[in-house]
Amino acid sequence: MIAVCIATYNQEAYIGQAIESVQAQVCDIPIRIYIGDDASTDDTQSVCMRYAAQDERIVYIRREKNMGLVDNTINLYREIMADQCTYIAMLDGDDYWTDSHKLQIQIDYLQRHPEVGLVHTAVEGQTDEAIPTGDLSERYNLIGARQTNCTVLFRSDLLNENELKEIELHHFPVLDYPLYGIFSQQTCFGFIAQPTAVWRSHESVSQAGSAKARLKYRHERIRMWHWLDQKYKNHFHFRWDKAILWFIWQNFYFLFAQFKKKL
Repeated sequence: MIAVCIATYNQEAYIGQAIESVQAQVCDIPIRIYIGDDASTDDTQSVCMRYAAQDERIVYIRREKNMGLVDNTINLYREIMADQCTYIAMLDGDDYWTDSHKLQIQIDYLQRHPEVGLVHTAVEGQTDEAIPTGDLSERYNLIGARQTNCTVLFRSDLLNENELKEIELHHFPVLDYPLYGIFSQQTCFGFIAQPTAVWRSHESVSQAGSAKARLKYRHERIRMWHWLDQKYKNHFHFRWDKAILWFIWQNFYFLFAQFKKKL
């Protein structure tokens, strides 16, 4: 079974397209769609319930209180683990897949490469194919594997309850960077250059609009890198000079981009 993990919050305008792109998949392996609605205040709930009423493969979970993206997704993982699904595919509620064979392409890749536990693809419009692959155990640094989350599929046995609890305790703002960092110590990564999805760039934790929010996220990124490096005894090659230089450059680039917009 392939579990498609969709975390959503206030995405009434997009969630239907995300669900339909999963329903359109042609795959040899059964699919189950897990939707975690993080107490949306718009019409996301009624949209999801309408699709769930028409498709028994949809497991719709409505949170009573807003948990945040990380906790919402981790709780979806726990549901998926309890159901013993073999693979997990990621899809944010505002993104969608464009290739109806996306899942089959990735499953075929994993079957050809048993040493690979996580495989991701290009997104529509992506031109840079310099994506790290293979053994990333000592190459997953501040930048990570450069995966777009809506294209990721991984083997569910990579998930570990103790590690999920550890991530929860640290209150990280995003899940993909620290979790895939953990995966990099356990398995190889694969990349398929074929575009299979559309990633919508909205203001979010990692795509913050204000300078203050961006400063906070960059600081958190360094904190996550440092945590991974300590957890795995310097395998992530954390260095304060590199972290500070990256922090300065990221903020300079943001301010320069804002200045250009005003011209």
